[in-house]
Amino acid sequence: MVFPAHRTTTGLLLLAELTEDERADVYAPERHRDRPGDLPDLGALRAELEWVGRSGFAVNQERSERGLVAVGVPVRDEGGRAVAGLSVSMPSVRYDPHRLPSLVATLNAAARALEADLAAGPGPGR
Repeated sequence: MVFPAHRTTTGLLLLAELTEDERADVYAPERHRDRPGDLPDLGALRAELEWVGRSGFAVNQERSERGLVAVGVPVRDEGGRAVAGLSVSMPSVRYDPHRLPSLVATLNAAARALEADLAAGPGPGR
């Protein structure tokens, strides 16, 4: 199943990087004529994306599947642009918001290592 970007962790991370004009294009009503239920409350989404941009991570609590929580961080290219996301998912009964800082720190460390590998490019043995 393919979900709209605002219902996924990586989607939220990438949407947070867009300008207002780019987001307006993504969520133009005419693009959602055949699926109006996929058009989110744009004011609420804007506020959430601003928070994601400031905090540097996203939390998806049951947006894409009931009983599932995902936490993710962006993976950036050499220019600092988010090009992907790295996330971990868990049953909501195992999600402990008190452990969020540790989880985000671990994800950030993994994302920075991935960015370094991507920046190094293909090489012998890769």
